Amino acid sequence: MQEPRPPLMSNARYEALSTALKRAGYRLTPQRLAICEYLANSREHPSPAEVYEHVRAQYPTMSRATVYNTLNVLRDLGEIIEIRSGAEGVRYETDLTPHANLICLRCGRIIDFPLDRMDAIRKDMVEAAGFELRGFRVDGFGLCAECKKEETEQIGHD
Repeated sequence: MQEPRPPLMSNARYEALSTALKRAGYRLTPQRLAICEYLANSREHPSPAEVYEHVRAQYPTMSRATVYNTLNVLRDLGEIIEIRSGAEGVRYETDLTPHANLICLRCGRIIDFPLDRMDAIRKDMVEAAGFELRGFRVDGFGLCAECKKEETEQIGHD
């Protein structure tokens, strides 16, 4: 069973997301701020459609283009990370703290898994390459517990 990670620092993430947009010259419209708020508070790996549906509840006239453009800008600024998860399409990593994403090859579910030694590894990488690391992503692929159980049950019935 996965150990729960501490909750995101949503205020810090919200500030980082909105500040990045402002520094890049984007107006901080209520719609863009709502997108930032949703991303900052998300414990999931939302798809663009999920972000749109959530924010549209507050702003019914918001266009999909606003959501997609804002997500693309935040991705390009390094504030969120795009994850391609097979049939599920694109999802976004909003938590930039060191952890692994365990991606189910069957259902596309993404589970966060803590990496205890990542700080030492990041330090070594930064020192060796002189690279300014802003986030770190490790992906593992396989079957989540539910899909593994279903597969085992299917094999038993064949």
